[in-house]
Amino acid sequence: MARSHGRLRIALCAAMLGVAAHLSPAHAQVEPYRQHMENGIKLFQDRNYRAAIVEFEAAYKEKPKASPLFNIALAEKALFNYPKAIAALERALAHHRDTMDEADEKTARSAIEEMRALLAHVTVELSPPTAALLIDGEEQPPSSSATRVVELGPGVHRIGARADGYKSADQNVTVASGDRDKKVKLALTPDRVAVSPPASQTVTPPPPPPPPPKLAPIPVSRQGYYVIGAASLLWPLSHPKAFPKPAVNSGGAGSIRVGYRVNTPAAFDAMLQYANIATGSADRAYPNASYTLGSTRLGLNVRLMTPGQTWRFVGSIGGGLTYDAVRFDSIKGPDGSDVCDGEGMCERASGINAFVFSEVGVELDLGGVLLGFSLDSYFQSSRGISYTDKVYGDITLYSSVLLQLGGSLHAGYAFW
Repeated sequence: MARSHGRLRIALCAAMLGVAAHLSPAHAQVEPYRQHMENGIKLFQDRNYRAAIVEFEAAYKEKPKASPLFNIALAEKALFNYPKAIAALERALAHHRDTMDEADEKTARSAIEEMRALLAHVTVELSPPTAALLIDGEEQPPSSSATRVVELGPGVHRIGARADGYKSADQNVTVASGDRDKKVKLALTPDRVAVSPPASQTVTPPPPPPPPPKLAPIPVSRQGYYVIGAASLLWPLSHPKAFPKPAVNSGGAGSIRVGYRVNTPAAFDAMLQYANIATGSADRAYPNASYTLGSTRLGLNVRLMTPGQTWRFVGSIGGGLTYDAVRFDSIKGPDGSDVCDGEGMCERASGINAFVFSEVGVELDLGGVLLGFSLDSYFQSSRGISYTDKVYGDITLYSSVLLQLGGSLHAGYAFW
């Protein structure tokens, strides 16, 4: 069964973006399911498997799908109830294949095959035929047949029978995987007193086999809307080609992102940002010369996250369009000369360009309040930053792509 203990992926589909006000009803609707699943996982990790099964069954009642049935199968297997574990997986395959991907289905079929190889078939003959059959103290579904074939895992099992007006009987049977010739006969004798056994009377099953290796139930996938605001410090690595000796400088940027987390590792969001960077010249002949680049960016991003509950690593990649505007100030020297050699290369210019955005950082999740830090990069075209000069014609200010690097502090709120 070791191969079947890998994490089974759950395909979750959701709209990429939406209004936060629409979240509350959907969030309230899925909450009971998530609560039962999380409680079941905690009980499973504490080895309280029977209580875990109750929680997973409650989750399945709230939202019938394959995930709770897989967890039920894992808990039943931990109790060595291989027939029940097989039944849970077969139920998932029969009724909920639409909530399983190909890997889930392959894992389930492999687990069923491996557990079936451990089963033994025991033929039980009952007299009278209407007697109730008990396996390890648990009553089996009623049947009018005198001969019944039951599937049991390897080990020692107590098989019993009871009926009104008869004395109860039971017998221990030891089976190994693959046994097919085991037979048990239980003939009940009439009880003149015809007293039904008290409800508190239970049959003590034999000691279970050694505990199985620690299993890993399927975690609940997180999803929901989020809003993040960020303040950034950016350094430009590209400058207008005619601007001499640009000094090292930085500028600020502010942004807001609204998105939806579709599952634990992935989310999508839309970003709106405004950045402004003023850069001076280190040329002593023009000590006050400077230019300012303002950029308004609108883009879509894919956000990737590790599964941490309190803190996680995050990374994003995306892109979109930016409107850039360049303005020059104090470009004349004391003698009236132009810092750009008077070739019309230091004029106000603007235009629309494409950009690519990436970030990597860490994030704290304090009950939905998000706090984090990231290293950012912006890589964009500069062909759109141009103007038309009467003498020189169409002029672009940059001779290469624009590259800006920086860091951001962000804060926001998540509804997952």
